[in-house]
Amino acid sequence: PKTVGPTRARPLNSFKAPLLARERGGSDDHSTLARASLVLGAPGVGAAVATPPSLGADGQRPRARSEAAHDSHLPPGWTTVPAVLCPGNGRNYTVAAYQSIGDRKTQEDRYTLVPRLDSSLDVVNSFFGVFDGTVGDFASHTVKDLVVPKLLESPNWKAYRQSFPLQPPEEERLLFDAFHDMYRAADSALLAQCARHTQHYATCTSVTVLIVGDLLVVGHLGDSRVILVKEEEPGVLVGEQLTVDHKPDLDTERQRIEQCGGMVERLQNHGNKPFIRGGDFMMRKALGEQPMQLQYSRAFGAKDLKIFGLSCVPDVKIIRMGSSAYKNVRFLVLASDGLWDVLSTAEAARKLQEAVAKREHPAECLVHAALHQQVRLGGRAD
Repeated sequence: PKTVGPTRARPLNSFKAPLLARERGGSDDHSTLARASLVLGAPGVGAAVATPPSLGADGQRPRARSEAAHDSHLPPGWTTVPAVLCPGNGRNYTVAAYQSIGDRKTQEDRYTLVPRLDSSLDVVNSFFGVFDGTVGDFASHTVKDLVVPKLLESPNWKAYRQSFPLQPPEEERLLFDAFHDMYRAADSALLAQCARHTQHYATCTSVTVLIVGDLLVVGHLGDSRVILVKEEEPGVLVGEQLTVDHKPDLDTERQRIEQCGGMVERLQNHGNKPFIRGGDFMMRKALGEQPMQLQYSRAFGAKDLKIFGLSCVPDVKIIRMGSSAYKNVRFLVLASDGLWDVLSTAEAARKLQEAVAKREHPAECLVHAALHQQVRLGGRAD
C-alpha cells in the first residue's frame, strides 16, 4: 500500500502488461468496466484488459484484491493477476493482468494498478499505467512507483479532491494540469535516481489512465498506446485509438528536436525507422562512446537526450463516458508497442469480443495473439 497524506492508494505492481477496460450497461447505475488482465508475455508485449465482473476466470463475481496474485504454475517472467474490483459509487470496474517475457532474456516492462486511488472520493477513482523500459528496466521499474505519489502530491489534484464535486470545465482543467504535474515531477525524480545510480541512459515510455466517476483521463509518452472499444450497435464493437505515437519524424516532434540541436536519422539496420540523436552523436562515437538514440521522441529519463529535444511533456486527453460519442464504452486497453506492432485497433477489438463470448481471459487472449503474430513475422518482444 502507498499512503500519501490522508489518501491511500493500493498499487498492484509487476512487470510488463497491457491494460483493457470494459464497461457494460445494465438496468441499474452500475455499468461495469470488466475484468482486466495484464498480459506480459509475448515478445515485447505488455497488456491489460478490464472486463465485466461477471466474466471472472472462475465464473464468479471477482472480489477486490489489494495485491497482485502470481500463478505459481506459470514459468518465470509470466504473471497472472486475477480480476480486481475497483469500488465506488456509480460505475463499478474490474481490472486484471497477465504478463509474459516471451523469448527475451529480460523483462523491461512494468505496470501499476491502483483499484482505489483516493478513499476520500465516493466515486470510482482508479489509476492504471504501463511502462516500457529501454536500456534495461531501471527507468520503468522506478517510474511505476513514482507516478502515483507524484499525482497525489500535485497541487491541482489536491485542489480537485478538496473541491469535489466540481463543474465540468474546472474539473477537467484540474485533472489535465494534475497529469502534467505528475509526469514532470516523476521525470525529475527519475533523473535524480539515475544520477545517484549512474543509470544515465535509462529511459521508458508511459501510458497512464485515471478513471474518476464518468471521466477518463489518458496521458502518454512515446509509443505505448491506449485504445477504447465501444458498442456502436448491439453486438458490434468498434475500437478507437486514443493516443498518437510520439515518433521523431512527426513534424512537431522533428521541429522541437532540431530547434534543440538534436537530429532525426533513419537507421537502415532498424527497418529504416526514424531515431532521435543528440547533436553530439558523431563526436561521441569518434571518442569511442556509445551515445544513445531512441525510436520515440518523448519519454521518462534519457538525460543525455533531454537537452536535444527529448520531451517528458505528455499528451493528455479527457473523455466523459456516457456522452453522445462514448455512450457505450465496453473496454479500455493499455499496452506497449510489442502488442500494437502486430495487432491493429480493429483486431484487438475483435479478439476481445471473441474472448468475452467464450468467457476467456481477455488480456491473456490479446497477449497470446500478439505473441503468435510476433513469432509468425520473425519478431521478438518482451
